[in-house]
Amino acid sequence: MTIRRRSLFVLITLIFVGMLATPALAADPIRIGLVSPVSGNYGDHGALERAGMQMALDEYGGEILGRPVTLITADSETNPDAAARRARRLIEVDGVKYLMGAVSSSVATAIGAVAEEKDALYIATNGNSDTLTGKHARHNVFRSAPSMAILVRGGAQYVADNLGKKWFFITHDYSWGHSGTRWARNSMKALGCKEVGEIKVPLGTRDFSSQLLQVRNSGADVLVITCAGFDNVALMKQLAEYKIYDKMKVWYTLMEYVDMWPLDKKERQPYFMTEVYWNETPETRAWTEKFAKKYPAAACPVLDNGSYNGWLSMKVLLEAIKKAGTADDVEKVICAMEGLTIKDNMRAAPTYVRPWDHQFLTSVVLGKANSTADGTDIMDVKAVVPAADVARTKAENPVDVSCKK
Repeated sequence: MTIRRRSLFVLITLIFVGMLATPALAADPIRIGLVSPVSGNYGDHGALERAGMQMALDEYGGEILGRPVTLITADSETNPDAAARRARRLIEVDGVKYLMGAVSSSVATAIGAVAEEKDALYIATNGNSDTLTGKHARHNVFRSAPSMAILVRGGAQYVADNLGKKWFFITHDYSWGHSGTRWARNSMKALGCKEVGEIKVPLGTRDFSSQLLQVRNSGADVLVITCAGFDNVALMKQLAEYKIYDKMKVWYTLMEYVDMWPLDKKERQPYFMTEVYWNETPETRAWTEKFAKKYPAAACPVLDNGSYNGWLSMKVLLEAIKKAGTADDVEKVICAMEGLTIKDNMRAAPTYVRPWDHQFLTSVVLGKANSTADGTDIMDVKAVVPAADVARTKAENPVDVSCKK
């Protein structure tokens, strides 16, 4: 072979090899937008859900279907208008087809409207208001966190039987808070309970002195609270300071571990519903160990509702993309997600994505804070309730946003 022919052969070979290699090297990333609170009342919750999402993505090697996955964070500010603007920008400017996050149910509703308009898929990772899979259910929106119906009905019978039947409510004054109180009220008649009062508190409330004086004089057996975030940390400190626990039992319709963790032991006393507990299974304990190594400065050192729902949402999305065989066709991914069952979810019961309302169903936990415990094991588990046993039925929630509607 002459030098000229050899050179030509080498050139053709390099071109051919380059043609084979280029698609793998140039594979477009799958962009997922995380519209999540970086600041404000739910700033810690947002950091935890994003950490959970990253942990799940790491388990997949940062890619799916041979394509890298890029996470782009935008601060929701726990403000529906700001969150909607940022979701729109992620879709229109950054090329995002998939969205996650919110924490606040009001924010999740706003993001969901944008996702539907722009044909993106959105998973509300930590919003619990029933409206997300009810009144505001959308074909393009899924919800990984349990609804307030699931949470309240998972514990109301125990509360009525063991804590008392005269209930006073403290309600965070937006859609999620209203949802928790509404479901507690809905259960009262069948349980033989009586309401003796309610106080609604706006987001940003840190001084509860006047409200707690009213609670002390209410004659209630049980103070039923739907409140979260930094507001709730302040509230729990003041519950102990004003000796509310000496007057009545306290039950939270939803509690985040991250809200209890900063408290002194004597301030950890309520009963509550929660979505997962880090010491629940060998798998949750192993995940917590990995999490603590990766995020040593996290707002709480263990698996929490926020980090779990972030992790689960990312896992379900990636599995749906894998099942659909594409990340480019959002409708195919939506249909693939409907009916998906995830068995390796760290829990005793698998996670099922209900097709008709796009609600994830796993389990909820009824617990009691342990005011003498040291370390991270700060609650006693009273019951783990499969979500399917207490979720709204189709007759109770007659929506259908499925692909086969």
